[in-house]
Amino acid sequence: MTAPRFFPQRITARIEELIQEAQRFDRLPAAQTMALRLERVLGVMDDRTGLDAGLGRPVVIVLLGGTGVGKSELFNALLNKPGLSPTSSTIRPKTTCAHVAVAPADKQHLTFLDEADVVTTDHLLSGTALIDAPDVDSTESVHLERTRRLVERADIVVYVGSPDKRANFSVQEEVRRWAARKRWFFVLNKLDQIPERDRETVCADFMGRVRELGFDVDQDGFFAVSAVAAQSATQTAADGLNERLERLRAVLFAYRAREQVQALRTEDVFNQVRHALSGSVRQDLDRLHRSLSAHEQELDGRVREVFLKALSTPQSQDTLRRIIREQAWRVAPSRVGGFLALPVWVRGRLAFSGLAYHLARMSTGGPSLTRMLRAGWHAAKAAWQGILPMRTILQGFSAEEERRLAEIAQDARRTLQDLGLDRLDGAKPSAFDPPTSTPEAEQALWATRLLNQSLNVLRTQGVLPRKSEHSDQDQRTREIFQERLEQAVLSSAGLLTAQRLGLAHTLVGNLLPFLVFGHASVRLVSGWLAGDWLPFDFYLTAVAVFLISLVPGYLLVSVSLTRFGNLPAPSQLVQALDAPGETEPLRRVRLDVEGLLDRVRDLEDALRVSTEVLQQELDPSRFGAAIRG
Repeated sequence: MTAPRFFPQRITARIEELIQEAQRFDRLPAAQTMALRLERVLGVMDDRTGLDAGLGRPVVIVLLGGTGVGKSELFNALLNKPGLSPTSSTIRPKTTCAHVAVAPADKQHLTFLDEADVVTTDHLLSGTALIDAPDVDSTESVHLERTRRLVERADIVVYVGSPDKRANFSVQEEVRRWAARKRWFFVLNKLDQIPERDRETVCADFMGRVRELGFDVDQDGFFAVSAVAAQSATQTAADGLNERLERLRAVLFAYRAREQVQALRTEDVFNQVRHALSGSVRQDLDRLHRSLSAHEQELDGRVREVFLKALSTPQSQDTLRRIIREQAWRVAPSRVGGFLALPVWVRGRLAFSGLAYHLARMSTGGPSLTRMLRAGWHAAKAAWQGILPMRTILQGFSAEEERRLAEIAQDARRTLQDLGLDRLDGAKPSAFDPPTSTPEAEQALWATRLLNQSLNVLRTQGVLPRKSEHSDQDQRTREIFQERLEQAVLSSAGLLTAQRLGLAHTLVGNLLPFLVFGHASVRLVSGWLAGDWLPFDFYLTAVAVFLISLVPGYLLVSVSLTRFGNLPAPSQLVQALDAPGETEPLRRVRLDVEGLLDRVRDLEDALRVSTEVLQQELDPSRFGAAIRG
């Protein structure tokens, strides 16, 4: 697949999606900086259609350096046109605008150049445009901005230094700014000013500073020259300075195949995208995500402390254990399977049928004393099976617990306000989906609501005492806790069932019923084949023996689920209370930030793989060195 098609299909869509996602964080500087950088990258691309439109553009090479390093002299020497770009040994800075050497046929493709800030010169080598950029350490800030615009559009950058200014801090910082985004050649100019015996030491020092910037450069990417001396007829050939300049000229103006230029520009855009996602932008987003996660965990812990305190009484703990055991019975059929699942299912579900039937009749047919008494009996039975004991536990929750939860919710909102993310909450549907209710949970909640209706009717009729006036608030608080507590109980019951019931229960519990069922089936089929119809007593006996054969397995399951042992402690039960509603706004924002970071990582992974493929096609000796990593 060629690069122009490869780039838009696999990267451009992700960039645009990431821009839209980052723009939602309108009060987060890191996200807005990322969005701005990515939009700038898209602006560098030609009409957002890949690189097809720019394939006719010459390879743009920019000379980058500080004042007095001889960039203009090097520019003139490479073109064999002395005085083309003005030079001066006293006026600094001398280069105030860009000087561009380009073939006449290539000018039409350099539309990014600002004609007011450019001096254009024709040269005969088509396919390459050489630019002498203004000094990056100029006292005029406009010069730096002009140079940065040129470097941004450059395909290759040539860093020009001199022996006396090889440690220029401001220039090295500018190189560091663009290091990861461009391909580089390195030139140490004015080598004639150094005694021949010291040149090797000076070159080694210059190369050491280049490697400190992160480049892995060999001699193919480094050139030690003297732009002035190489053009002097009196210069001794022994120095080899003219030969070194010729080698640099051959590298810069070398022929580059269309496919390689395409790969070079694709890599350039990839590098600019990676830059937009790196540095302080990525660090700020990671720091924000860690901060949100820490606040969420701290507030979730406070919610669990409220629950744990209310569940700390011995009566509540004992009741919890009974509830968990009963809920475990309702989960057990799927664990044991086979014939044994039938009696276990009946044990876990049958208690609901009578209660649900009579409550439904009472809610639709109107109250009567007979219906109320019968519903009361089934309600008491259901309470013994694990429905009403939940209300006993909820007696431990009061308005004080509700007040503490309200404070936690307020702290979560205040955290978002402090981070400037309060408006982000609710900006779009949350990626967080609450746990899906199981049929057991829905059935328990439905039965409890109907039971509450029946109790209210009993109080209205005077059968039960009326609630006190100050109990309404506590009742409302208990309703807040009940649904979440039931979800936690179901989770703990599932864990208990997984721990207590295993493959041995399935094999042992189903072995005897399987043998009885198999023996009866063989007798029945044999009789049918022989034309000997078995008497009705046989069927009754077979059913009775089959039911009796289920008893050992049922007793084994019963002992395993009801024995006293490693039932979850209240602290373990409270840990099952994931995603409390009090911290939901904070969680939504944290998940949004996490989603943004996931998109960033996904794009980075795609860019890393694609860049590795492209780098295999680009020879550093012809296209310049890339930064390590």
